[in-house]
Amino acid sequence: VLGDRDELAQVVQNLMDNALRYGRSGKRIEVSLAPAEKGGKPFVRLTVRDFGPGIAKEHLPRLTERFYRVDAAASRARGGTGLGLAIVKHIVNRHQGSLSIESELGHGSSFSVLLPVAPAPVRSR
Repeated sequence: VLGDRDELAQVVQNLMDNALRYGRSGKRIEVSLAPAEKGGKPFVRLTVRDFGPGIAKEHLPRLTERFYRVDAAASRARGGTGLGLAIVKHIVNRHQGSLSIESELGHGSSFSVLLPVAPAPVRSR
């Protein structure tokens, strides 16, 4: 993908930090990177999945709002600011990508970033 190396590293770091912070004890997370397609164009999908308590459906649409926390007291106790996912969304949007969040109570959460594949370099003859 084309993009700002530091910003894309921040996306990965924020998603992994959240998975480790809010997942169950044992800190098991899964990280995957796979080719994807959207509108007939090639993309790359990065997915970070935790095995924590999950997030209630009514909170999912607001998770990327600045300072929004599902449980403010628990988030503060774990060192969260409520900015991580807002930063992720902003960076992903700047890179013409998208962020999707899936979660089920009792089964953890999955955060996926879809980014366009860089065009192949033009070869000179």
